[in-house]
Amino acid sequence: MQESHIDNGSRASRAVVGLDRAIFAFLALFALALPFSIKGAERSWKIALVLWLLKLLIERARPFPQPLTAPLLAFVSLSAISTILSPEPYLSWDRMKLVCLVLAGIVVAQNLRRLSQVRWLVSLLVFSGFVAALFTGWQYAYGIGVRMQLSPSSRLVAMGMRADSIVTSIAGRNIHTPEQMQRTLAERPAAVRVPVKYIPYLSTWQEIVVATPDDFVRSGLGKPQMQLTRGRPYRAQGTLGHYVVFAEMLMQVGCLAWALLLSADRNRPLLIVCSAVAFLSITAALFATETRAAVAGLGVGCLLTLLLISAGKQRWLAIAGLILILAGATVWIQRTRGLHWLDRSDVGTHFRVLMWGDGLRLIRQHPWFGVGMETVRVHWLEWNIRGFIQYHVQSHFHSTYLQIAVERGIPALLAWLWFCVAYVVFLTHLSLRLRRQNRFALGTATGIYAGFVAFALTSFVHYNLGEEPLVMLLFFSMGIAIALDRITLAPTSETTT
Repeated sequence: MQESHIDNGSRASRAVVGLDRAIFAFLALFALALPFSIKGAERSWKIALVLWLLKLLIERARPFPQPLTAPLLAFVSLSAISTILSPEPYLSWDRMKLVCLVLAGIVVAQNLRRLSQVRWLVSLLVFSGFVAALFTGWQYAYGIGVRMQLSPSSRLVAMGMRADSIVTSIAGRNIHTPEQMQRTLAERPAAVRVPVKYIPYLSTWQEIVVATPDDFVRSGLGKPQMQLTRGRPYRAQGTLGHYVVFAEMLMQVGCLAWALLLSADRNRPLLIVCSAVAFLSITAALFATETRAAVAGLGVGCLLTLLLISAGKQRWLAIAGLILILAGATVWIQRTRGLHWLDRSDVGTHFRVLMWGDGLRLIRQHPWFGVGMETVRVHWLEWNIRGFIQYHVQSHFHSTYLQIAVERGIPALLAWLWFCVAYVVFLTHLSLRLRRQNRFALGTATGIYAGFVAFALTSFVHYNLGEEPLVMLLFFSMGIAIALDRITLAPTSETTT
């Protein structure tokens, strides 16, 4: 009987070790996928969650106590109450999946036991951000399709295509050059209808029109009235589907790369060079998104990192570098979009002002539990949402704080602000303590701190808490910070390796 008991214990121990390795492997995939694949990142942390629950069942163990539990529990609970009371619960419950992404942070926090694991995840995240920046550069150099300048009276425009569009594929074949487009059309019978995918001017989503090669000829193909050039992104969006989402992702990863650069060991020049290249590449890709708030958020986050990490001559050199970066961003945005940092003539700014005004009105009418998540998309005409009516677009209130208050009520907003303040206090204490312990841990903590401050600032003008990749990154970073706190509070040979 005793031998049987020992065998069972040995098998359970081996199973736990195997589960630990599998969980970390999926967390590594999570870090790699965040800047690239929403579905890949989502599936990775969910598989890690299932494996962790199985591990707890085998070990008959309980999770570690975590900080920030109370404000997050209050936020999730109040969001759920608002959803139950929503006039369109089927829409609101679908958005609760974003609220429950807090589980991703719990999985990360509970399953990191060594500093080497933190190092791997942070390095993989920054590396993935760097590759996303390279991909953006490739899109601008090689193009994403063929840009067509059409006459407003052409046959293709009459069929629904915009006058200035980028054709990305014809009959399922990707198109990158004018010659490739002409050759693909010439290979098909003139009267055969084929699907044509294209991106309208200033849009981020592909549309489809069914046309024949003859429609292209009658619209001016091969003649001066149809100008064909390589199509480059109007604004960089990486693989996340929207330039604002991509910009906010790069902003947070850029803050982390900057902090790792400042905290790098001066005796390891290769590490310094790699960190610098990653930061500059990510910053360049962020400029290409032409997103003012994210560029400003990166500047503020980097300045905060300077105050926490650097000193003396290094601090002044880094500040000078940041000033040059912000000056470059100002020139870039003015030349590409014709905008200043605050431009009341900008259509996007006017839309925001309209949405903010109507949002405040709805808060006064529904102060306790809001109108329900996503219900504005159904009741916008009934509630006289002027931005939707005037611009013929269904969007959101372009502010995380306002959106929470409108959809879930003032108590939910207060719960979120409670979390924000508690998280900032936690990160402040963690960063100050780590200044006396470990340079890498200090760089990671301050990078997460800077990224969250940048996220909180851009939340005033962006609804970044409504975008799945950004919420996953937020809670992934929170999990890293909590794990870092636990690991460095109890340094042993097992935890600091």
